[in-house]
Amino acid sequence: MKKLIVIALLVLMSGVSHAASSVLVWPIFQVIEADQHGSALWLENRGGQPVRLQIRILAWQQQDFRDRYADQREVVASPPFATIPPQQRQLVRLIRTGAPPQEGEQAYRIILDEIPDANVPVAKNSAGLRLQMRYVLPLFLDGQGVWTQTRNDVRRDPTTVSQPQLHWQWVTQQGKTVLRIRNTGKVHARLSQVFWGREPDASKATFTLAKGFLGYVLAGQSMQFPLPPGKSVPIEGTLYARLTDNGPAVALSP
Repeated sequence: MKKLIVIALLVLMSGVSHAASSVLVWPIFQVIEADQHGSALWLENRGGQPVRLQIRILAWQQQDFRDRYADQREVVASPPFATIPPQQRQLVRLIRTGAPPQEGEQAYRIILDEIPDANVPVAKNSAGLRLQMRYVLPLFLDGQGVWTQTRNDVRRDPTTVSQPQLHWQWVTQQGKTVLRIRNTGKVHARLSQVFWGREPDASKATFTLAKGFLGYVLAGQSMQFPLPPGKSVPIEGTLYARLTDNGPAVALSP
């Protein structure tokens, strides 16, 4: 089953949020492998008014423990603009313009921005504020021999899946404690359900840093995540995290 996310486009009027329209987007995890030239992104307008969107793709790196984005030419969205009528779908093709990465993967962000309709009048008693939709999706270009997702057209040995290599440490900066995670592998890590315990069972955790999604650590990069206020650094147990939504929790090495 395709994984879907509903994106609500809201208009703020008189302190009350009203759903102006909603857009369904799938698949939300985009990958273009070395033998593929592109990928498909579907947008569906579930609302009652046309929705106009701009689709951009930015290079994604992590520097100084922050996400950094930049213009690039390695992959493009076609079309870069789309007006989707009510109850209709729009196919956006994500096209690799050059050769695949020589090794590992390259990371990008797909940015979907709503373009407001200047012809739609602001309702009376409105503060005149409009909340524009912006949604950000990950996109990865895989090099030869790299794979992170299953494909219906390719038979694969699950033991050969590309994995991140993660190492962690506690770091104190300006009186604040953060968890620093370094990824020395060739592919990204998507961290969720991060906890300490004696076994990989979140229900038996001795300390939980994140019950849901925590963040990405790109290949060859490091990121930091703050210790929640009022929490002390766990002194025992193993650090576990899920690297995929449906996968088991795995142990991370110090």
